Amino acid sequence: MALSPMDDYLDGDVAYLLGLIVGRGTIVDGAGRKLIIEFPYSSLQVQGISSTFDQETSIRLGLDGIRERLLDLIDTDIKIVRRDHGVDFVASFQRPSMIWRNILYILGGATSYPFFTVPKVLFLPEVPADWKREFVRGYADVAGNVRKSNVYVDGRHRVRLDVLNYPSNWKVPVQLCLLLQEQLEVPTQLITWGHPNMNRNFREHQLNVFAEPFLKIGFSFEHKQKLLEEFAENDRKSHKNANYDGCPGVRKVMKTKPADDEEKNADKLDPRLVGQHFDAYWQICKVLECPRYPREDQQMLEFEEDDETETETV
Repeated sequence: MALSPMDDYLDGDVAYLLGLIVGRGTIVDGAGRKLIIEFPYSSLQVQGISSTFDQETSIRLGLDGIRERLLDLIDTDIKIVRRDHGVDFVASFQRPSMIWRNILYILGGATSYPFFTVPKVLFLPEVPADWKREFVRGYADVAGNVRKSNVYVDGRHRVRLDVLNYPSNWKVPVQLCLLLQEQLEVPTQLITWGHPNMNRNFREHQLNVFAEPFLKIGFSFEHKQKLLEEFAENDRKSHKNANYDGCPGVRKVMKTKPADDEEKNADKLDPRLVGQHFDAYWQICKVLECPRYPREDQQMLEFEEDDETETETV
């Protein structure tokens, strides 16, 4: 019989850990059981409006807090391992403990982030919103970035949740978007797909959320939270009447995209996308089963397509 989410296998801490794992986790099962979570960084320093942080130092300090939070939950040895352009969180298990078995169960037996998806249990109505929020926060801590280069064309700042591009996980951006918009009422602006029709070849997918509404989620890392608050405060002052309705699911197609032979690349694409051409990001979302559609009072409006060419990572 399937477990209920209230049967002592899911709570806020477990949800947070699941967010970390789905974002950048690897599970080594069998002899020498390990849980490895990668915390990457692409630059030595990150800047806000008035603050500058050393990435490696800030991540290592933040991981000390995460380690303390999860130590009782995992109940095993945890090491923080430095590597080039990142820091690893490594938990070793001597036996298949209850938390180990629960993680494998919730993740459907998948063992690495190219194959993880957002656990179905998080979409159940009886699961508290706080637990769902903790999952997104965990994902954002390990796979989200908040920096000046994320600025939108109108000057507002954004958080980006990155999903590394594998043919097995194209559904994850849509799942994260639905969790944010449908479950937590945090509007998503758009998804920048790593698709050849979107001028990004097969780079990472990027879920874009404006800084101000993302305050409802926040970060556990002090430096990321500080940057988020600075950017949100700046946007409140400079865009007092900003619209944060989020993606309605369908928008007007403003321009057609050129055909690309990589549209047929079955080694890179989700099978549902192979051989299809797309002129807008939301068309990809629809094929990947996004159910959102403009409300009845919005359906006569012309939804302008956001400029996706300006969302390259700097």
